Amino acid sequence: MELYIVLGITLFMIIMFVWHKVPFGVTTMTCCVLLVLTGIMDIPTAFSGFGNKIVVLLAPFMALSTVLSKTSVVTKISRLMNVAKGKHGMVLVISIFLVAAIFGQFIPATASIAIMVVFMSTLGASGEITPNRLILPLLGISSAFKFRIPIGNGATNFATINAMYEGIMPDGKYALTMIDPFLFSIIPMVVLAAYCLFAWRLMPKDGVVNTQAIEERKDAVAVYSRKQEIIIYVVFIAVTLCMILNKFTGDLMYLAPAVGVLVLIFTGVLKTQEAVKSMTIDMIWMIAGVLIVADALGKSGAGELIGNFLLSAIGENPSSFTVMLIFAAVTVITTNFLSNMATQAVFVPIAASIALAAGWDPRGIILICGIANMFDIAFPSGSGEAAVAYAAGGYNPFKVLKFTVPYMLLAILSSAISANLLYPIYG
Repeated sequence: MELYIVLGITLFMIIMFVWHKVPFGVTTMTCCVLLVLTGIMDIPTAFSGFGNKIVVLLAPFMALSTVLSKTSVVTKISRLMNVAKGKHGMVLVISIFLVAAIFGQFIPATASIAIMVVFMSTLGASGEITPNRLILPLLGISSAFKFRIPIGNGATNFATINAMYEGIMPDGKYALTMIDPFLFSIIPMVVLAAYCLFAWRLMPKDGVVNTQAIEERKDAVAVYSRKQEIIIYVVFIAVTLCMILNKFTGDLMYLAPAVGVLVLIFTGVLKTQEAVKSMTIDMIWMIAGVLIVADALGKSGAGELIGNFLLSAIGENPSSFTVMLIFAAVTVITTNFLSNMATQAVFVPIAASIALAAGWDPRGIILICGIANMFDIAFPSGSGEAAVAYAAGGYNPFKVLKFTVPYMLLAILSSAISANLLYPIYG
């Protein structure tokens, strides 16, 4: 019964997201209340999303973003980007995507999207290249490149995945190496980057973009003194570096934006009321609630239900590519509703168990479950960064299907091809 209640609440959330008659945050908080009223969770658990480290990082970062958006540097960036937009549109798009891909190797994806949205807001709302057309494709780039190169967090991908199935399949010859996740990711990265580079034109030019920062930037030069601007730049650079160097800073990187906000408050650059206003926007409420609903899905047995369906779908003596395609499809589709980690945690053991029973080489399907779980762009419930992108762009998931569906199909196909080339199940 718990499973069906959670699935019902999830369906309600999706319908409300599509209907969009109330703010996203109101919808997710309603879901948290329903989880309590139905006995699925107690009150502390249902609202623990506000204490999640993603929210702890993102909420103060929104305050930092608001402050940065009022400085003269953003006005200068706006002028430069608009000039570039008029003369070298594709160069501008490539540059934005390249920065996002680089950020994706060092900075947590939620923070990376938040940083990019700040600078995207400097684009004008007219012409071919607008924030609304690029925010979702930017999420596509982030999803394709997130921690893919074996440096920083990307260097630990193989160990994380191995830990999830080594107890099921202890044979060391089937363990992944550090380079395996990167090799698997090459084809999807190339294919999805090429798609986003041209398919951003499928996005609507107009739409409701979070323009709070843009509107408040009109008098940016007069807002802060030169000394105050220097403090802002130093704090913002320090916070960004702390996130880039997360290999050394560890979980302290999630506190870096909060420390930055406190520095700005104590130096008189940022008023407390302004900080509170920025840290309690609808985006924060939405993310806090989405994390809890995703957690409820993972713990309620939804993964087991999907796994049983997967077993029946595979059938007897399937081809290696067919198996890869099924696992890729289920992983990519599921990760748009469950969190990345929940999808990975559910499907990696399932994949290992099926491979063990069938006598297959598990590495291909393990790589799919461990890496393709990042391709979550169809709904805001897939991850913190998806929630940020949908909230910032004000997207209706059904109205952007012409961009997201081809992206997901390409993600599924490229993942299946890559895994089958590396480690076919009958290898």
